[in-house]
Amino acid sequence: MSEKKEKKVYTREELMEKFAEVTATSINDQATYFLRAFVTEFSGNFEEVLDLAEEFKKYAPASGVVRELEEDQAHLFLERRGETLTVKELRDELKEIDLDSNNKVCFIEFCLFKYKFTLEQLFAEKDHKIEHLLKKLEEAIALYQATLKEKQAREAKMKELEALAEKGGVKGMRAKVELEAMKNEDQLERNKKEIQAGAKQRAAQKAVDSGDPYLEEQKRLEEEKKKKEAEEERKRQESRKRLKEKASLWN
Repeated sequence: MSEKKEKKVYTREELMEKFAEVTATSINDQATYFLRAFVTEFSGNFEEVLDLAEEFKKYAPASGVVRELEEDQAHLFLERRGETLTVKELRDELKEIDLDSNNKVCFIEFCLFKYKFTLEQLFAEKDHKIEHLLKKLEEAIALYQATLKEKQAREAKMKELEALAEKGGVKGMRAKVELEAMKNEDQLERNKKEIQAGAKQRAAQKAVDSGDPYLEEQKRLEEEKKKKEAEEERKRQESRKRLKEKASLWN
């Protein structure tokens, strides 16, 4: 009988070194790394993280390799997501999220904070083989990102045509005709890649369901985690409500 291989235990310094390597990559790469690390936890629902990455990018610099948000943009991102209430809470949350203490927030820091995972969990060795699951997920991620890029390019083109059409003249008329043609394109063909992306997501879910012997336990733990988070959120909301009620007495 073969002995079970012991998992490597990283020191804090080793964890931070590995974390620095991850945070030096783009937001897309950070999202992929996060999903690879927690493939079973996000089985069939990885697009939630990818959508979050796209939202995160909206608050990042428009040029260069985007890896993280400056403190003011991180404040804005959290505030508009309804993650916080007061300036103090915003600052406290940023301190908790900013694991490398550089006064900036990278995407994977936010994911670890949002989903309540630790660095130890992020870099932990897996007990079972999941390469086939990772392959399915990464294929679906690639298709998701390609579909999103195509959609964004199309929307940008339509905005450009709208601006030209408003100016009038010969170019404006041509732009108006082209814009109408784009709007009247066959809906089925326009959404073909999005449908394919959905099929890939379902295939990834099926692969996880049928290929991971630990999935049921993972699901059970995830349900417990969600219940705990829901209860914590309920308590936070009640606390905030009481604070608002007290504050209203002074108005």
